Amino acid sequence: MTLVVGHPSDAEERGADGHLRLAAVLARTAAEDVVVTTVTPRGFPDPRADREYRTWVADQVRARQERAVHALHTAGVTEVRAVAVEAPSVPAGLVTVVGQVGGSLLVLGREGPVPEHLLRSSPVPVALSARAGSPGERITRLTCAWVGTDRSRGALAWARRTAAAWRVPLRLVTFAPERDPLLPSETGLYAEREVAVAWARQAQRDLDAVAATLPERPEATVARGRGWPGAVPAAGWSDGDLLVVGSSRLGPLARVFLGSTATRILRAAPVPVVVVPRGTEDTPDTPDRG
Repeated sequence: MTLVVGHPSDAEERGADGHLRLAAVLARTAAEDVVVTTVTPRGFPDPRADREYRTWVADQVRARQERAVHALHTAGVTEVRAVAVEAPSVPAGLVTVVGQVGGSLLVLGREGPVPEHLLRSSPVPVALSARAGSPGERITRLTCAWVGTDRSRGALAWARRTAAAWRVPLRLVTFAPERDPLLPSETGLYAEREVAVAWARQAQRDLDAVAATLPERPEATVARGRGWPGAVPAAGWSDGDLLVVGSSRLGPLARVFLGSTATRILRAAPVPVVVVPRGTEDTPDTPDRG
């Protein structure tokens, strides 16, 4: 597994190093190499700008890459190299480098427009850093979000293969966000809540059935909470956890489409997340259930 790390060229992003921390954790876990990639817009700075300014920009990019490589070396990653490319856009440049180096995972920070665009164009799974907190020293557990669709089957295939390679346990989770009852409490009617409870019970039975078909016999749990911000944290998370969610592909360019459920999970997740595009996983060994 070659990890391609998208490293911003903007000096204002210096404090945003979550992607480097995640890359270090993944590299230590998988014992693989890292390619730190910085993309600058083609034609920037303007060729008409004076030579001194263009040299200054190039020096800034090089210095930022050197700091990133040093940070990864300090974090215990031995195989690190830096690549700087020009491209029409940052997502386009990162996708190009993934193809050139045979990257199998693209590592990005969670914030900003670049991750959003790459979730629609990446040919490989995308790992997004947590918004806050430590990702731990190594990945110690993979949690796969399961909803019984082709998306989650693809995510499960990747999660199973990766958990086996990294020798870490696998967990299946179905998230059950709950809304407050729409009817006034004085009516004594809590039909919506009762339906939610019944749905969660059925979801647990379905999830247990899926887990029983797998040789790993993974832990299976339904996480209930108020809305997505309550349900996702209710699964229980620790340093070293990695959440895996599935996505779909749209159109002839094989773009990635998360869908509303995966997007909400992504926003609420307190741990790093890997988004697995359909078509990048082996599906024959996954259960056709749910």
